[in-house]
Amino acid sequence: MRILEKLYPEEAAKFSQNRTALEEGFTLHYEWVFESIRDEMSKEECQEVLDILDMYRAITFSLRKIDQSDELQDHHLAKFIGFDGNNEGQRMHYVRYFIVDLERYDELKQGKLPTFNSHTRMLPTYQKMFQRWDELKRNFEMPREQIARVLGVV
Repeated sequence: MRILEKLYPEEAAKFSQNRTALEEGFTLHYEWVFESIRDEMSKEECQEVLDILDMYRAITFSLRKIDQSDELQDHHLAKFIGFDGNNEGQRMHYVRYFIVDLERYDELKQGKLPTFNSHTRMLPTYQKMFQRWDELKRNFEMPREQIARVLGVV
């Protein structure tokens, strides 16, 4: 906290207060010190997000191999839009961290600074899609019929 006080003089008073709470053992105030830290995501929740990203990688690359005028190209679920910031915020932040900060899944980026905020709950939809993709043995090279099945068109 002393280092942060020096690095960020405009926030020095807050860091000083937090340092005092920690140094003096004022456990009631520990929550205040760490209030900006979010609840953690379980390994299973993180893996579920990565599975969804893998599914979208498969959809994206498979769509590139079919006719570009095919109606599936414009299907509302054909592109990964992220998670709802209000109700699925942890997942949205994890996607942004994984794609933007760690520079993975570049093919799923849309725009220079993607937010991955879908503004609508997407997890139940993605879970249904993933179940259908899983039934296809998580095929990364899907023909049109399989893409349509995963998207729920058929």
